[in-house]
Amino acid sequence: MKNIFKQTILCIGLISLAFSQEIPNEFLEFQVHKLLTDAGQNWGTNSSFGLPRFQSVPKAKPENIIKSDSLNIRTRTGIFTKNGAIAFYGFGHFSFKKHFYGYLYPRIVNDPDTFIRYSGVPRDITRGGFNSGETDLSGIGFQNDWLTLQLGRGRESWGAGNEIQLALNENSPAYDYGMLGLDFGKLRAKYIHGFLESTENDINRYITARGIEWTNRKSLVIGLSETVIYSGEDRPLDIGYINPISTHLEIELNDRLNTLGTGSANAVWQISGDWLINQKLRISANYLFDEFVLDKIEFDNGKEHGKAYSGRISYTPIMSETTLLTTYFSLLTVGTPTFRHGNGYNNFVQRNKPLGWQYGSDGQEFKLGLNYFNRTNLIAQFEFGQRKTGEESITSRPYDPYADYLAGPFPSGIVEESLFITSKLQWWWRPSIQLNGGVDWDDNGSLQSFIGINIYFPRDFTF
Repeated sequence: MKNIFKQTILCIGLISLAFSQEIPNEFLEFQVHKLLTDAGQNWGTNSSFGLPRFQSVPKAKPENIIKSDSLNIRTRTGIFTKNGAIAFYGFGHFSFKKHFYGYLYPRIVNDPDTFIRYSGVPRDITRGGFNSGETDLSGIGFQNDWLTLQLGRGRESWGAGNEIQLALNENSPAYDYGMLGLDFGKLRAKYIHGFLESTENDINRYITARGIEWTNRKSLVIGLSETVIYSGEDRPLDIGYINPISTHLEIELNDRLNTLGTGSANAVWQISGDWLINQKLRISANYLFDEFVLDKIEFDNGKEHGKAYSGRISYTPIMSETTLLTTYFSLLTVGTPTFRHGNGYNNFVQRNKPLGWQYGSDGQEFKLGLNYFNRTNLIAQFEFGQRKTGEESITSRPYDPYADYLAGPFPSGIVEESLFITSKLQWWWRPSIQLNGGVDWDDNGSLQSFIGINIYFPRDFTF
């Protein structure tokens, strides 16, 4: 069994991500990739635009290289439990003629509130004890060594570093979108355009983002991006945002939107940097602007920038064939009016949940943490930190506009402040049986624990 695990981890560490598709967050490949990036591996494909993805052209073993005329199908059917709640899921992934691919990851559950990232609507009736279903990931696409075209359902996570993303985060609800990616060696570009949701009063909400980054593919990634939420009553997809190298300000101020004026869209701009100083030390940072205050009159009236920033320093003192141990410190701050808009339907939320930092806005968090990986089948995490959130956070009033852009106490109003400790453990007892558990404690008297098991049955086909 250990040999099976070692071969899997070796593949993840050595093969290129140039040919790749989405990986569900719960899968071992997703977790391991993030740990190895902290330890200086996978930097040839490390990017500030997107999550770890599957490889469709393994290069670790010559016999595993996909033939250009073959159809390769990977499937998995499983059951995941968490404190008695049950999720039944399936996963399918195919690649054809090397460059074409498709994927599907649906889930049905008996308790929608238990599972992270789940946003399916609970029904009044049940079938076999399950009352809700949702497709978390799905899509089709084409990808070669310089171009990616994809249409499907999922989520984006834009920004440098692990778990410090600001506007778009890996734990947000899924949405439907199209994606264009370009890779010209040291220069990369990415563009997405998608549909978030329709509200009860017929407001259609959309998302679009574009970014460009430079990398030396060894130790440094620098990215610049723009993300826009736009909405309107019965509003169709806006052709003005389809141009992947346009900008929000140029389109809006020149009246090229299908809803005129400056109140129908909300944009944020972010610069990101990821630097591997050596194989043991990594520094990641993101700085985001939501609203620029440039006029002296606005400053004199007390207005402030809408901004957010995050940073993370990780150090890997132990890196051997059997042990990977990483320590880290992270800081994340999101301003009071950030991610809100004068029109609340342009806030950075979907289905009442943030698209970015899970605690929304008007808050700050710092963490000290430790990640352990035995290079085979055991991952453990321990975190200690402090979190402050104010009453203007978009988690409390997701679709309300900002109160004002006047500078004031941060966080605002009544502040919730807590010290917290989090620990998690994932153990793959068998290649297809995962045991997991964790404890969350804070000094406000909250103590939560969970235990779960993930049992699945993989099957691969080649035609």
